Amino acid sequence: MSNIERAERPLRVTFAMTHPVQYYSPWFRFINESCPEIELTVIYATVPTAGQQGVGFGVSFEWDTAPLDGYDFETLRPSRSGDYLHSDRFFGLDVPEIGRAIRESRPDAVVVPGWYSSTLVRALVSCRTHGIPTIYRGDTPLRIPNGLSSIPWTMRTRAMLRLFRSFLTVGTRNREYLEHFRIPDRRIHFSPHCVDNEFFARCAEPVRSAAGRAGVRARLGIPAEDFAILFVGKIDVNKRASDIISAAARLGEGVTAVIVGKGPEDDRCRTEATRLGVQAVFPGFVNQSGLGEIYAAADVCVLPSATETWGLVVNESLATGTPCVVSDGVGCAPDLIRSGVTGDIFPVADIPALTAALGRIRDEKSRGHDFAGDCRRVVSRYSFDVATDGLVEAARSLARRIQ
Repeated sequence: MSNIERAERPLRVTFAMTHPVQYYSPWFRFINESCPEIELTVIYATVPTAGQQGVGFGVSFEWDTAPLDGYDFETLRPSRSGDYLHSDRFFGLDVPEIGRAIRESRPDAVVVPGWYSSTLVRALVSCRTHGIPTIYRGDTPLRIPNGLSSIPWTMRTRAMLRLFRSFLTVGTRNREYLEHFRIPDRRIHFSPHCVDNEFFARCAEPVRSAAGRAGVRARLGIPAEDFAILFVGKIDVNKRASDIISAAARLGEGVTAVIVGKGPEDDRCRTEATRLGVQAVFPGFVNQSGLGEIYAAADVCVLPSATETWGLVVNESLATGTPCVVSDGVGCAPDLIRSGVTGDIFPVADIPALTAALGRIRDEKSRGHDFAGDCRRVVSRYSFDVATDGLVEAARSLARRIQ
């Protein structure tokens, strides 16, 4: 193909994915509808059952935001009983057909979100074998293991990164990770982690009126004048949702903890709330379309995780105008949290520091300060538009090198 022909047609970009992800799907729709420079194909190894989707949440469910609508995709095989889709099990999903499917999509470049699954490694090896350029888009922060284990980790990471020709970075800590492994700046393109900001703002719109806010609070069981502290996510050991209960107890009267989600630490949080005399409500698992109004009805959202590569609930909350308090273990902290503007940051497991941060936000709100405008302004840079610009830059840079 001549350089002229290559320049006149859209760049064919294929995403290799283990399964549909609720945060990627609206971005794929956006690319398909709003980016004529890219001809998008998405390859899914499988589509999970409701039960497989719910592993870790403690409930079977399907995402209610049409994750397969609005873009071209291929599913390689139906789900099987032994499939495991989370990133902590390398062989949880092994689909050899992904290499063939990538080649048949005739891509100019393939985006692969890391190497946490044997299926994704198969995709990378196939691309390398057949001379297909690959683009990295992961969110790994720089966390070097302690002791001798750092040596094999470093060697493995360096070897895997060499399989990529270009790199999309989602934020500050992920860029630090890439720079640590001496990825040249010219090969790194900013494509931030993002959610459908407009969708969450739209879902929150009815709650911006006093009557709408009161109605949602009444339905959830939050007293009208209470300072409502929200948690959204899997209720597991890493997320440390019980830290919110402890902080709420220290803040005293007029505080309600709202724990949205399910998981193995659910009973512990309930027991701790009873023991400490904390007003707490547990709405359970709430699907995507129901979250916006809950974020907007809360006064602050808290993500106290021990470790979190990013924390997209923070994007969701800010998009509705609700500030966030996050631990310093949360990957998005340096990008989205500005003290006193969009929320605050505290050291992991430091309950007094968490309590103090929440107290500052409560005091600001009691003085009439409205965080909403700043929250939406900061998160607006973390959007599908900006993420797509980075993808286009990366794909174009590869096309120039191939010519």
